[in-house]
Amino acid sequence: MKKFKNLVFIDDDKPTNVFHSIILEEADICESSTFFSSPIDALEYFKNLSTEDNPTYPDAIFLDINMPEINGWEFLDQYKQLNIPQSPVIIMLTTSLFPKDLQKAKELEIVHKLINKPLEVENLHELNTELISGSIVH
Repeated sequence: MKKFKNLVFIDDDKPTNVFHSIILEEADICESSTFFSSPIDALEYFKNLSTEDNPTYPDAIFLDINMPEINGWEFLDQYKQLNIPQSPVIIMLTTSLFPKDLQKAKELEIVHKLINKPLEVENLHELNTELISGSIVH
């Protein structure tokens, strides 16, 4: 199975990040992962990457919608300002699928899909299959 090189998770809930790291290891679909409990820190990470000569961007970003500093939608607004040439696949995560969030995710070209938390091994395998088949373009 082809593996992702790096996946980034942005979620202010530290227990969720721990759980997702366990699920990620069980799924065995990536070589490395980076977790942020602060979307501001994640933005700083991407700003720093964009200044490198040969930056290695993650294959995908798993982004929580509801966070206290800035929410996932606000993160995306600021992220788009970085003009990253090789934008990763973005998966929005939420604990409740509000119709307005689902609609907004569908309307934003940058968002691949919205998944209800917590992630499961099957979600990760499905994403991996989509990437391998070429149905995800990034």
